[in-house]
Amino acid sequence: MFDKINLRELAKVTAPDRAFLSLYLSDAGALESLGKRIGNTRSLLRDNRDEAEYFDENIELVEKYLKKNPVESGGICIFACWALDYFKAFPIEVDMPDLLIVDSSPYIRPLAELQDEYENFAVVVADNKSARIYLVVSAKAESEERVRGNIKNHVRKGGWSQQRYERRRDKQLHHYAKDIVDRLKELDRSESFRRILMAGSRETLAEIKRVLPAHLARKLVGEKAMNLSEGEHCINREIFDLYFDEERRSEERLWERIRNEYCRKGKATVGAADVLDAAKAGRVSKVVVSRDVRIDGIRCRDCDHLDEGAHAACSKCGSQSIFKIDLVNEIIELLASSGAEADFVDPIPGLTEVGNIAALLRY
Repeated sequence: MFDKINLRELAKVTAPDRAFLSLYLSDAGALESLGKRIGNTRSLLRDNRDEAEYFDENIELVEKYLKKNPVESGGICIFACWALDYFKAFPIEVDMPDLLIVDSSPYIRPLAELQDEYENFAVVVADNKSARIYLVVSAKAESEERVRGNIKNHVRKGGWSQQRYERRRDKQLHHYAKDIVDRLKELDRSESFRRILMAGSRETLAEIKRVLPAHLARKLVGEKAMNLSEGEHCINREIFDLYFDEERRSEERLWERIRNEYCRKGKATVGAADVLDAAKAGRVSKVVVSRDVRIDGIRCRDCDHLDEGAHAACSKCGSQSIFKIDLVNEIIELLASSGAEADFVDPIPGLTEVGNIAALLRY
């Protein structure tokens, strides 16, 4: 499960040269399909003997690992550094593009994007017959609990008999909803999640909402009244539609908060250079960054200085022994080290105009 991958630990590991190989492989044949990129990278590193050697040794480590541990399903990400005797491999269960990155540290941006996009969330799927309560982790359901309802349909009897039947039915529905919420409370005590989503019959969902305690009601971010006989595939689609709708709204709220803070000269900053400086100082609480943006930067081999932009020499020591880096990845590493968060968002006009990255600050 990629939610268990510790980005802070990965961000601690670094080398002075481009000694790290980061690979994201979508399936068992992905390394072979990257053959052309491997050859081109090898050619481009020839002018630096050490980095060329690191690359060849890292590729050999990866090939040996995959031979002993073939990918049987899903994908895998690998971080290899022969120079530091470092090797980590993690299974990835969701679709991702094949990537090969050579840098001075593990390239963790794709993992940060996955952890942001696929947060843990709780699900209640219920009608009057039965309910399922489960946690979605790394886009997969686990920790499922079931509750039987067997609440009878409304009937027409008339008079006092009708009223007694309805009172008894209402009481059964109330206790059924409380049983569901009790299971949800247990899940909340044992697992970490910020959101609850519900799907099922309108009457059942309404009763569940009535008995939800305040701390769980605050986590309820979406619901869908639907006929559960439509099938598992349809239910899952509706649940994930609810989840991603809320994810987009959450991203917009974060951007609005940053924008308002910045406009009143509060605790916010915008643009790559200022966000980088704040991240270096550990001042960042949350970053919002356009999902597919590439922001260039450089790192100095001699003094390890990190800078925004495409410079011919290090702005700190003047050395021309520099190499280009993905500045977003470097900022993500700094955030991971300080316990800050990053939200990767679809294009937002205001954010695009200030350089595709902005931050909410701690102080």
